[in-house]
Order: sequence, then structure tokens, then C-alpha cells
Amino acid sequence: MADTGRTLGEEFDVMLSGGSGKWRLGAFTFKEHNGLRIAAIHSTGALSDWNKVHPDKQVKAGDLLVEIDSQKPEGGMRGNGQALYEELLRVPRPCRLVIGAGPLHVG
Repeated sequence: MADTGRTLGEEFDVMLSGGSGKWRLGAFTFKEHNGLRIAAIHSTGALSDWNKVHPDKQVKAGDLLVEIDSQKPEGGMRGNGQALYEELLRVPRPCRLVIGAGPLHVG
């Protein structure tokens, strides 16, 4: 089932499970004041793995990563792109990402 469309900015959860090998998001991102803009998703990495298993909740180029929740007691991090980028370097899997739908979801 393909993604049927979302409204621009609509948020959805992506759960990245633990896996073998080095942690790798597998995306080219830009730091923005309110998150990390996903410019491209590589053919390998955690997001590519998610997209293959969840065709109805795919992360697409243009989406905005707005929150990272490593499921620690202190809760998730929501903030600017620089802070989220630094958190991605530290966070273990499994973790939950909150994604804001970009223009490729609309329609």
C-alpha cells in the first residue's frame, strides 16, 4: 500500500529498531531552525529499511525531522536542526523519530 497523502506538516512517527552494524540514518539532511530537512534518502540505512517495511508511512525527501525520542526517562528532544543533528550522533537504537510531512506527501 502506497502512502495515500498527508497534509503539509502533518506529523507521523517512525520507529527505528535496533540492528546490527553502525548506526546510520541513511539520509542527506539540511539543518533548519525547526528541524532537520531530509533532502535525499540513500538506498541503505535506517530510513531506507523503514521505507521498505512501511510503504504506507514512508519518509520522503522534503520531510522535516522534528523530534528524536531515544525512549530515555528524560523524554525526547525537539528543537533546531543543529541540536537534532548532535542528538542523532548520540542516540542509540531503538528510537522514535517524529517526521513532519513535506510537499511530496501532499496530493
